[in-house]
Order: sequence, then structure tokens, then C-alpha cells
Amino acid sequence: MWLVAGAVVGVGIAIGDVAYLAGAARSLADDAQRLVGTGGSQLVASVASHGAPKRVVLGFAAVIGVLLPGVTALLLVIAARGTLRVRAVIAVLIAALGIASFAYQPHGVAFGAVGLALAVAAVAVALTGPLVTAPLCALAGLIGGEYLPRLVSTHPAVAGAAISDLHQALTGVAGTPLWVRLVLLMVAVVPFAVAARLIVKG
Repeated sequence: MWLVAGAVVGVGIAIGDVAYLAGAARSLADDAQRLVGTGGSQLVASVASHGAPKRVVLGFAAVIGVLLPGVTALLLVIAARGTLRVRAVIAVLIAALGIASFAYQPHGVAFGAVGLALAVAAVAVALTGPLVTAPLCALAGLIGGEYLPRLVSTHPAVAGAAISDLHQALTGVAGTPLWVRLVLLMVAVVPFAVAARLIVKG
């Protein structure tokens, strides 16, 4: 439930273009691509000096750059799912610790320890969803909601560099035609689709 709720909130913020939050997600996706773009440029210069084909490296860097925001969102969803599993383990361990006090403490003290342990375990289970799981999925949804529409937008964006690089890798000429945008969109959607599947599965 918290996985879906968080993702819906994140996409809703992106669609509604909520001040600051949507811009922050946009910046996060852009920075990821800039990072790969900078690394790709350095890699192209390095491998070119060793005789490696520049177009192959350009294409590889472009695909990695387009995939990175989706991979980031996927990792956030995986982390969110992990917190749901960990909270159950933590709750059981805390409750077991409280019950174990019967072996070492008088019954009066042990009952108090069990009560405290069960209360802490209940709080851990109850608050992990809204305070940890949902925000992680919201950030993943926010990245997807901001990034994917911009990838097919006709407005120049950071993704334009990756599109131009891939077009140059495929044809030998720089450019940003729509068909390359669509190819990269299909590539970029893959990690987001995996993340969405994990969210739906719970």
C-alpha cells in the first residue's frame, strides 16, 4: 500500500509541477545525465587516443546517460521494498528480546520489558511505511514523472546531448531527430517499468 501511495504522490507532484519538489527531481535527473555526459566525454577522448571507435563509445555513453535516472528510481523502489522486509525482522527481534527477559528478570520487570518491546516493535512497523517506504517511492515516481515526458519533448534539455550522441554514433552525423528520441525513450522506460512492476507486486 505504501509503495503505491508513495509512487502516486511522486507522479502527482511531477504532473502538478509542484514548486521546488518537481524542480528538485528535474535537477536530479539532469545531474545524473551531466555526470554520465562528462564521464563519457573524457572516456571518448581517452579511448580515441588508444584507437577505439569514437562512435561506439558515444553510443554507449548516451545509452547509459538515458538509463541512469531510471536506474536511480529502480534502486529507490528496491530500497523501499527492503525497508518493509527489514521492519518485520526488526519487530520480531525486538519482541523476542523482550520475551527473553523472562529468563533473566523477575516477572514484574519482565512484563514491563515485554510491554516496552512490543510497543517499540509496533511503532517500528507502523511508521516505517509512511516515514521511509512512501517517501522513497515518491522520489522514484517524481523522477519518472519529470524525466520521461522531457525525453520526448521538443524543447532542448540535458537529454538532447545523449540523443545527439546516439544519433552521431548510429549515423555519423550529430542531430536530435524524433525517431532517436523514441528509441531512447523505449530504453529509458525499461528500469521505470521494472520499478513499477515491483511497486505493484508490493
